[in-house]
Amino acid sequence: MQPPLTFAQAKPPATTSVDDFFRHDRYAGLALSPDGQFIAALAPVNGRRNVAVLDLKAGSVAVITSLRERDVRTVRWINNERLVFDLIDLQSGLGEQRPSGLFAINRDGKEARELVAASVASPGSAKFVYRPTLLLSALPDSSDILVMATDRTVESFDVYRMDTYTGRKTLVTFDNPGFVYGWLLDSKRQPRLAIAGIEGTTRTAIHYRASAEGPWIKLAEFDGLSNEGFDPLAFGPDDTLYVASRAGSDKAAIYTYDLKANRLGERQIAHKDYDFGYGNRPLGGDLTDLLSNRNFNLIFDSKKKKLVGARQYAEREEFFWFDEEWSRLHAMVNGALPQRTNRLTRSTDSASILVYSYSDRDPGRWYLLDAEKRSLQELVARRPWIDVQQMAQKTPIRYKARDGIEIPAYLTLPPGRDKQLPLVLIVHGGPFVRGEFWGWDREAQFLASRGYAVLQVDYRGSLGYGWNHHRLGRRQWGLAMQDDLTDGVNHLVAQGIADKSRVAIMGGSYGGYATMMGLAKDPDLYRCGINIVGVTDLALMGTATWSDMSVESKEFQIWFAQHVGDPAKERDKLDAASPARLADRIRRPVLIAHGYNDVRVPIEHAHRMRAALDRAGMRDVEWVVYPDEAHGILREKNASDLYSRIERFLAKHMA
Repeated sequence: MQPPLTFAQAKPPATTSVDDFFRHDRYAGLALSPDGQFIAALAPVNGRRNVAVLDLKAGSVAVITSLRERDVRTVRWINNERLVFDLIDLQSGLGEQRPSGLFAINRDGKEARELVAASVASPGSAKFVYRPTLLLSALPDSSDILVMATDRTVESFDVYRMDTYTGRKTLVTFDNPGFVYGWLLDSKRQPRLAIAGIEGTTRTAIHYRASAEGPWIKLAEFDGLSNEGFDPLAFGPDDTLYVASRAGSDKAAIYTYDLKANRLGERQIAHKDYDFGYGNRPLGGDLTDLLSNRNFNLIFDSKKKKLVGARQYAEREEFFWFDEEWSRLHAMVNGALPQRTNRLTRSTDSASILVYSYSDRDPGRWYLLDAEKRSLQELVARRPWIDVQQMAQKTPIRYKARDGIEIPAYLTLPPGRDKQLPLVLIVHGGPFVRGEFWGWDREAQFLASRGYAVLQVDYRGSLGYGWNHHRLGRRQWGLAMQDDLTDGVNHLVAQGIADKSRVAIMGGSYGGYATMMGLAKDPDLYRCGINIVGVTDLALMGTATWSDMSVESKEFQIWFAQHVGDPAKERDKLDAASPARLADRIRRPVLIAHGYNDVRVPIEHAHRMRAALDRAGMRDVEWVVYPDEAHGILREKNASDLYSRIERFLAKHMA
């Protein structure tokens, strides 16, 4: 097979700089055309991520977009000639970088069309109304697509059929049941199931109709914050509905759903230690991806018209196959690329298979598999400047918390060293998400390259490990959730891995909160702390009207009372777990970094923390505010600046 690509592969440098760790991916989003003859890829052009199309037969590459102000976020084939894509600004620093607009173009760069104009957010505006148009599906033998949009009301998504050459939309869901935030399509691309909220509550309603013309029937209603109900994932090619449900047990499994009897059907697959669905997927995407692509766990074969497998994030990504051919192909690739996670995507109308392969030491790269010739051709790498041989291994571990529950975590050690190491505890944000996964992690790798052991903990409250693990984190900010972190550090000290006199804590958002709380609650455990866009005053978090998680939302009030505490009734409890009110206990150096335009955790949190430390006589505080950032330090130049500061800060205080 002739080499299908001509992308230049950068030779990794002898040493890895701060910039190398915190640059954006060079290549991303490779996708096979339905006939398997072309690959669409996101590649760097004009300093931005643009769309390139690779002709596999000719071995040529054509760049078909030339954006200079924004980046292409995702690109998808809708037939062998036409693609659709949306945009994001990877250099904007606007916190939650929301995808925007929708565009179509032919693979030769002709017939470009703006289908939905890209929206612009005002920096720091908590009241910005996000009205996306989300791609649901291409339509077979057509250049039309189905999209979700909030054109009629911002409170509910409708489904529209859209002509990608003219941009004209036709409303499909005239009889929308209301407050819909997710739709599932059947095998004929008809919207058959609607997932809706119930205004002013945290309850979810599942609506179904038996045909495109039939009435909507409410199948179920349940509290979305409880262990009830089910999470609809997808209709299969034979219109079998697949859902995730705990069915009264601790771990969520995948079931079929009997629509006639309105009950769970047969259990298809389960994992003894991890949930299927229910937040057990990486946060590399966003809400947009979750709304328009709910079947992340399921693998369908459009040619065989059946469910052929499932993927699951356990200690590392695992695959379960129901089809002998897919199992054989995956085993073939795993044999050629061992000690890695390998995802397979087959084109609709050919035998071409695209392989995405990654590991804890490799950020990821793509290959083209010719199953008949048993050949595997490397295409491009996400970050070709990273030398895999210099990277550290990321190992899953578990340890016992003081109350006996088992806490999952990942440990990254500098290559060749495993005893009496300076330790950095990184605390994930959320906090009620799964925060840690096996794979290449830029923060952990950066710190390991500088000689630090790195511990990343999915403390109680984190999703993906069963209902009990999640439930035990509710209303435990600063309490048992914090103790889980302390117990993880002590576990590594007891094993001789960590030097108990050289431990730092750092994190963003909730992780920034846990950093400050750790310095206040366990002042003798940590040498220093790094707080990035962290919450510092729980009462402020629960009452602020200028946050995008506003107290003006009844749903937020319910969530906050259940997960953190009730500001109206439990002010003393919240104050006792607020670092800004415990500054007199903090004796160790701290670095505080915040984005000026943050509307998730407004900068007032950082100002209150700094003022409280000043009043307490704490002078060893480093302070940096990025005027063009929000909830997260996302611009490349700012990330490089921040982690250069972190490198110097740790070297000074962990020696």
